[in-house]
Order: sequence, then structure tokens, then C-alpha cells
Amino acid sequence: MCIKRFNLLAFIIFMSLNIAPISQANAENRLIIIIRHAEKADVSAKDSPLSPQGVIRATSLITTLHRTPLSQLIATQYQRTQQTLAPIAEVRHLPVTIVEVANPIEQHIQHIVEQVHAVQGNTLIAGHSDTVPLIIKALGGPEIQAINEDDYSQLFILSLNDGQPASLIATRYGQE
Repeated sequence: MCIKRFNLLAFIIFMSLNIAPISQANAENRLIIIIRHAEKADVSAKDSPLSPQGVIRATSLITTLHRTPLSQLIATQYQRTQQTLAPIAEVRHLPVTIVEVANPIEQHIQHIVEQVHAVQGNTLIAGHSDTVPLIIKALGGPEIQAINEDDYSQLFILSLNDGQPASLIATRYGQE
């Protein structure tokens, strides 16, 4: 629990500084922000839209990431991931790149990694409870615990610095 509080405190301090989180002059250093899609309206439907609570959480990304420059947004073909990124996409005037979930899941993860490396700058990815840990690991981050089916507030910041091991900050966003 102490580590989580330290990570949250480090994130708050980091976000309160009135500077860009990384140097835009050095494209090798960047942030990959990974979230699970926001709350969905129908948990039994395969392609459910966001619930009203999910829309509120998705909108909170605008303020949560207001000081973080973004170069690309990545979602899956499911409307819940696309709707999670829609408010920030509209405000930032960024398109959402769709990387379709494929079988085997490793192929989907590899396509996301390729898309991240294809664009310079910071990336925001909206994934699923089963893909977020795999994406973090595939991008060089540490192994994380599985995400509970009812947990929608986790936000992971993976820092990729050329020639250095990736570092990960785990925090939360939106209302609990």
C-alpha cells in the first residue's frame, strides 16, 4: 500500500509541475499511457457502449492529462474503447487509431507495440482488462497484476527512455 501511495504522490508532483513531462526535442523519450476502457452499459454484451458513469470517466481524461502532450490515441474495434478516448480525441483534434483485437491475443498485442513504435511522441491506449497487463509487458514494462472486472480507474504511465529500462507509474483517474 505504501508503494501505491508513493506512486500516486510522485504522479501528483509530476503533474503539478508546469513543464511538459518529456522533452519533445528527444523523440526517443516518451510516455505510453495505458488505461482500461471506462465503465460499459451492459456487462453481458460483447460490444456495449459506455454507461453514463463511463462517459464521465472518459471525459475526466481531458483534465487528468491536460499537461501531457499526445501524438496518438489507440483503441480496439469495440465501441467502449473508442468512446473512452472520444472526449480527449475531440479536444486534442487527434484521430483514434483502431488496432483490432485478434486471435491469438499475442498478435493483437504485437500490433499495438508496432503502432506505438510507428509514431514519435506520447501515446494513450485504451485497452481491456485482459490486454492492459500484456501491453505493458510487451512494451518493456514490469509484470502487473490482472485487472479486476469491476476496476475501471487504473491509469498506467510507462516511460520509455532509449537505452534505459522502462519505468512504470500506476495511479488512478476519474471518480472512484
